[in-house]
Amino acid sequence: QNLDSLKASFDSNLNRVVQSVKSSNENFDAKMNTLNQHVAGVKDEIIALKSLLEEETKQKTLERALSMTDLESFEYYPARSYQTSNSGELVQKAIKWFMLGSGMIFPSDYGMKQNVYGNEATTSNEDFRAKFIEQIKRLIKREPRVEKQSNGKYAIFYS
Repeated sequence: QNLDSLKASFDSNLNRVVQSVKSSNENFDAKMNTLNQHVAGVKDEIIALKSLLEEETKQKTLERALSMTDLESFEYYPARSYQTSNSGELVQKAIKWFMLGSGMIFPSDYGMKQNVYGNEATTSNEDFRAKFIEQIKRLIKREPRVEKQSNGKYAIFYS
């Protein structure tokens, strides 16, 4: 009988220990789930903060660029014109569009030179585009994205 009571006591104590371990495991699992949810929330906040900082950095870069458009500006010929214009004004316009989160369309027939042969004028359009893009690139510290449109014009975007 002593052996039977000892065995019953042992079984009872073992059951309590098993229940205690199960309870601890359930509490641990619940705490881990809560911790994982908090970690996921912190990750989301970090991603949002990073995005906000990137946008703020972009805007500050564009504001600085806007104030420096006269640097490395050049003269060009607008479409069907015999008078030159300064690229600084066109670059300012593009940067303002970038600040609004958009791009800017510009004609394909802006040129660097105007050579008149009889009544016909020829321009160096590729040279203009290359110089215009390079001026913007130097100001905004990144390569802008340029796309040729179906109507022959070009669109330039902050990339």
